[in-house]
Amino acid sequence: MMKSRVLWTLAAVFLAAANLAGQEGAAVNGYARTKAGALLEDASLFLSETTLDLRLSYRSGDAGFFANPVLYEREGQTEEPVLREAYMDFRGESFDLRLGKQQIIWGKGDGVFITDIVSPKDLSRFLVPDFEEIRGAVTGACLDLYLGSHALELVWLPAFTPGTAPAAGSLWAPALPFPVTPTFESVVSPGFSLDNGEYFARYSFLGESFDLALMGGWFWNDTPGYTVTDKTFVPGVGITALTVRPEYYRTAAAGYAASGAMGPVILKSEGAFYGLRRYQGNPMIYPDGYAEKYSLQYMAGADASAAGFTFGIQFIQDLILDHDPDLVDPELKTTMTFVATRTFLRDTLTAEVFTYMGLDPLNALVKPKVTWDATDALEFFLGAYLFLGDEGDFGRYDSNDGVYLGAKFSF
Repeated sequence: MMKSRVLWTLAAVFLAAANLAGQEGAAVNGYARTKAGALLEDASLFLSETTLDLRLSYRSGDAGFFANPVLYEREGQTEEPVLREAYMDFRGESFDLRLGKQQIIWGKGDGVFITDIVSPKDLSRFLVPDFEEIRGAVTGACLDLYLGSHALELVWLPAFTPGTAPAAGSLWAPALPFPVTPTFESVVSPGFSLDNGEYFARYSFLGESFDLALMGGWFWNDTPGYTVTDKTFVPGVGITALTVRPEYYRTAAAGYAASGAMGPVILKSEGAFYGLRRYQGNPMIYPDGYAEKYSLQYMAGADASAAGFTFGIQFIQDLILDHDPDLVDPELKTTMTFVATRTFLRDTLTAEVFTYMGLDPLNALVKPKVTWDATDALEFFLGAYLFLGDEGDFGRYDSNDGVYLGAKFSF
């Protein structure tokens, strides 16, 4: 039955693409990509994926339409087609209006999401996919108003879109923040209603060598917190059984993002103050299994080019205000990122290394990649995911080191 639906969907997509291709103002492009990867520890296959990504667009005057259907085949199984984006937009002299399913990208950071709070994240495979695939889409309305160098962006999302966590038992499933393996009740998600809408706003200024953005939002947290609904405690032994209920909850954020040029160096920074968020803790101390705390997250970084290389460095900190020692998360978490890129062979060969490094404890994720552009449309790539350390956000995946290779044909 699933294969039948996939075939009918593909037929409809290609029919639409064929019709669009013959229309003035229409464009059809995208890519086909195949990737395979193996773990270094035992050479077992951890990645086998073929992707067909189509971009269909049509514009007539001030109105336009865009759709991005994607089909995946993973581990030999064809999955249900995904409509990553599908929206209509309208342009005026001083405004843009976009309605539908869309990605909304905010912030200045590379590989970090501080003020990029609108679109949810797909972390089902941690940070292995491309960043474009990690960021999800939301369904709603986005209005941009322009006045000279100033802009105001207003976003309304009537339907909540959650993030995607790793499946239980997968390579990327993190350890649960409980003393024993709990029993899970059904997740509690916000229903579709005007009262459950999400609201965001961003003001931005674009100067000749400096730009600034101020943002805020009232929204549902993309990842659920866990509320303890029942527990069994045995004196002298401790907690022997837990029942928890995953719950999405309201929170708020306000922040900034800025960048500016200082000679050959681009300086950038962003930060956000988050309203009450739920942090898991000792169920014997916190009856609901969590405490609500305010928090801060900020980043300072720089990009530069020298000797044929492009470099980037970022310093990021997460701070839980009024921290309690019985919380699972530490009061302060410090992370750095490093990126270096260089091209060879008349810009047909690109070598890059992107590194996340946690400082306490010391652990890291190193992502080297080499891409060869055989033609304007065909590229081959080889890369790796190397986890260093024994604990921390990256060290906990130390046994997941892997290499992958693939090819991508763009059209």
